[in-house]
Amino acid sequence: MKKCKSLVLGCILTVLALPLTGAVTDASAQNVIVNPGFESGDLTGWEVAGGNSVATVTVQSPDNGPTLPGTNNAFLNNLGEAIGLNLKQSTAPGTAAPGNVDYSFDLKLDEAAIGGVVFVQMFAEQDGVGIVGGSGLLGPLWPWNVWTTYTGSFTAPAGTDFLTIRFEAATGADIGTSSVLHVDNVILAQPGVGATEPSSLSNVKALYR
Repeated sequence: MKKCKSLVLGCILTVLALPLTGAVTDASAQNVIVNPGFESGDLTGWEVAGGNSVATVTVQSPDNGPTLPGTNNAFLNNLGEAIGLNLKQSTAPGTAAPGNVDYSFDLKLDEAAIGGVVFVQMFAEQDGVGIVGGSGLLGPLWPWNVWTTYTGSFTAPAGTDFLTIRFEAATGADIGTSSVLHVDNVILAQPGVGATEPSSLSNVKALYR
């Protein structure tokens, strides 16, 4: 993993998501993300914020992160100055609870120049209240030119009943800035919360065999 080349925002990490080979491992943990691998061929379940004609999110194929089989990924292409291009998803109320939240996602960075950076953040939220906790800011992340899997966990506080995950391709203020990356295979899961079918990393993989 290359070191940060950006002068904007520095390389101070509030929290760094470590690239690991494992992910959600509890067999009772159900992934609550809709369309986690973008295999619908579009952005169903996801929301784009901050985009414009030079900051777009599309689904690309054929290319896929290493965590799960498939052919698609989300492509964040931000070539504008001082733009925070966000791809995010909030789960439905009742899909989360207080306690441990496991996460996993695959990233690949094509380009980050002249202040371009990548951040990821997860929020624990309460319906009608808003954000009550979360992972803290992960990044800047620098998975240069190769798919990298990031995994970890955080504790959702009392009152949590849904989750949000946000990927941000942010650019600097100077001409020529860029933040171009791929996102795939997004997992948010809690043991015993959500649908009844298990979707641990190993069990999700089994569904595609």
